[in-house]
Amino acid sequence: MDLERRRKQNLTSPRQDAREVTPSIRSFALAIDRQRQGLERIPVLQASRRDLIEVCTALDEAEVAAVAISIDEPQAELGRMQEAARSISVPLLRTDLLLEEFQIYESRAAGADAVLLRAGAVPFEILARMAQAAKGTHMAACIACASAAEIDQVAPLQPAVIALPPSLIGLKIPPRMLVLALEYGEGLHGRADAALDETLDSADAFRRTLET
Repeated sequence: MDLERRRKQNLTSPRQDAREVTPSIRSFALAIDRQRQGLERIPVLQASRRDLIEVCTALDEAEVAAVAISIDEPQAELGRMQEAARSISVPLLRTDLLLEEFQIYESRAAGADAVLLRAGAVPFEILARMAQAAKGTHMAACIACASAAEIDQVAPLQPAVIALPPSLIGLKIPPRMLVLALEYGEGLHGRADAALDETLDSADAFRRTLET
């Protein structure tokens, strides 16, 4: 997602009233926490795909730990994410670019149980407000970091999850924080709790991972 394009989208996006947002009751952190005894692979789906609801339902029936959804056109696709969230029993993580606090509330209103925030995308003060908004709605704030310095910077926010590219898995993470790899790769088992995986675009694809 292009930064300037998302900023322009935000200018015309309606603002969700935080007072009307119902807190999440599905814990993303609990869903991926297996004490590093296994690696949860989380399918990443585009909200625009026509069979989104059917695929989400099938993945839920295949006992996936969680589902991640990326939105390209918020005004057109937030409703699709909401439908998907209602169709599943597992937590839903929103993974597209979030730049403002109101997007946290719109995410929760559309059924998200967790949001992916990017430490390098916004000033720290805004990141802190976004993380607090997520906590206030009982969503997991998963903060993506691109360096050890960013991990140290966001540590005081006490996010439920630190998200890292596979090349940085192994960096020291503060206690009681889970690790989410931003993409699946070799060597993650025992070093991360979960990994986003865009190749798992169907229940059959997910089931095949259980056979290996």
